[in-house]
Amino acid sequence: MWRQVRSFLSHFVYGWFKHNPSEIAARVRKRLLKVNTFIDIDVTIVNRHNIIFGEECALYYGTYILNTHGQVTFGNRSHLGALCYVNAHKGFLKIGDDVAIGPGTKIIVYSNYYEKDKKVTDVRITADIEIGNNVFIGANCTILPGTIIKDHVVVGANSVIKGTLESNCIYAGVPSKLIKKDWY
Repeated sequence: MWRQVRSFLSHFVYGWFKHNPSEIAARVRKRLLKVNTFIDIDVTIVNRHNIIFGEECALYYGTYILNTHGQVTFGNRSHLGALCYVNAHKGFLKIGDDVAIGPGTKIIVYSNYYEKDKKVTDVRITADIEIGNNVFIGANCTILPGTIIKDHVVVGANSVIKGTLESNCIYAGVPSKLIKKDWY
């Protein structure tokens, strides 16, 4: 019972500071969420108990992390740009160290799925996503369930990413394709 009351009060107070751009409000957001991460205004984390941050991480304006039953882990010095959306309602998302994810990017671990002779609204897919170290993902990308992005990868803006992206490569497009090897 006491834990539920504390959770309610924490969410209630967080609501007061969620839209306030002041430095004091930013400190309060960090303290209420019990993280050592920069939390910009209008950021929503559905379940703060299912998210782990490394050092010097950041979530920028309007980011929404749906992690009701899923786990989201950030390495050190990684960030999600403004207006990013993460659907890890179920499943796992692992983001490595030194990862920069551009604004408007969507990361989908849990989603509806199409199977022949079934209603699309009745079928779901959960497939973990792993993003390695030193990765740059451009603005407005979509990362689909089951994707693995290895170390030292660059992904061009507006790309749709599915499958495994090999290390030291540049990818872009819809669907994303290899543009250059051994760039790093």
